[in-house]
Amino acid sequence: MKITKLKTAVVEANFQWTYVRIYSDADGGLYGTGECFFAPGLPAIISEFAGILVGEDPYDIERLVEKMRWASSGAGSLAGIILNAISGIEAALWDLKGKAIGVPVSQLLGGKFRSDVRLYLDCHAEGALEALSPLLQPHTPAWERKGVDRPALTREQIITASAERASQLAREGWSALKFDLDLPGSTFDAAAGYSLTGQDIEWMISLVTTIRAAVGLTVDLAFDAHWRYRPSEILQVMKQIEAARLLWLEDPLPPHDLDGLAYLRQHTATPIGTGENLQLRSGFWELLARDLVDVVAPDFQKVGGLAEAKKIADLAALRNKPIAPHMIGSPVALLASCQVAATIPNFLACEFHAYDVPFCFELVDNAHDWFRPGCVMIPNRPGIGTELNESVARRYALPGSKWFDTK
Repeated sequence: MKITKLKTAVVEANFQWTYVRIYSDADGGLYGTGECFFAPGLPAIISEFAGILVGEDPYDIERLVEKMRWASSGAGSLAGIILNAISGIEAALWDLKGKAIGVPVSQLLGGKFRSDVRLYLDCHAEGALEALSPLLQPHTPAWERKGVDRPALTREQIITASAERASQLAREGWSALKFDLDLPGSTFDAAAGYSLTGQDIEWMISLVTTIRAAVGLTVDLAFDAHWRYRPSEILQVMKQIEAARLLWLEDPLPPHDLDGLAYLRQHTATPIGTGENLQLRSGFWELLARDLVDVVAPDFQKVGGLAEAKKIADLAALRNKPIAPHMIGSPVALLASCQVAATIPNFLACEFHAYDVPFCFELVDNAHDWFRPGCVMIPNRPGIGTELNESVARRYALPGSKWFDTK
């Protein structure tokens, strides 16, 4: 079997869900589909790899990943959006191989430790859809209703609405939730971090303690600071929320501030989760070698591939750390991530971020078979275990983008 072509498609959801499809010369036109973490110009980058892959044996997945990495070494294949592209391509190769052999990807990766993969839901006050562009700017998808004003909530309203949302989701069956800890109105425009006032610190503490009080200790909670703050200031929050017994506080500091992470680890019992901005095993090495994290959170759609994610999990296991994959993609990316998570002994929970996208579960052909609130049940179908519902997916294609089979 040989690779014959490589195509892309993009669905406009809360993020730009970017798909890769690798076609083969097998009877019936067998293909595999993967999903990348978004990035500016990503479809064009993916298409460049066609010249590297066409004519190759799609079974040789790790060799092909190395070939792509070295071919793009001058363009930044040790980190950056090149690896977003390679990660989606690699997932498509696993899907193709699983279909060709007739087994789920989890079996190709060594077999399952579990058939049910726990999810944690990334949620927002009142269930409002948060949509961002590839440069993390607020964005209104073309399909979202126009003329509907959502007045900004006050700080106190955010706390109340978040607690109500947590209670509702707990009733639906979710056993793990994550909320944003960012100050309202924060934007992604300051790598050095934001200063916190006394009022800011008290608001953050109140948000955490109010949500915890709303759901009790029967629901696990995590919070995300989106790498915005400075050690001495966010530490004041972390010490005051120790009694909330969080799963983790995610990305309290900018990714480069490793000494700051060491400082936090020395001064608070609130667990730290991080890793979504790191790629390849080399990107996680110092974090693990220096014991700077409690929960390791790679994003499998940009970390360098599903096989690379499993190797990062092995490194984390050597340091007795759990893996909680960051995952903001569609059901295709979710199921690919869960195929890997099923094979990881030190797995904790996988993120799901698309619950409020109205067409999320229509996007694939069998979500009702494997998705439950708080859980993915690994299907026995070959490959990743799902297929895009083309009629639905095309309806929400990014305006101006090409679909797989269009010229």
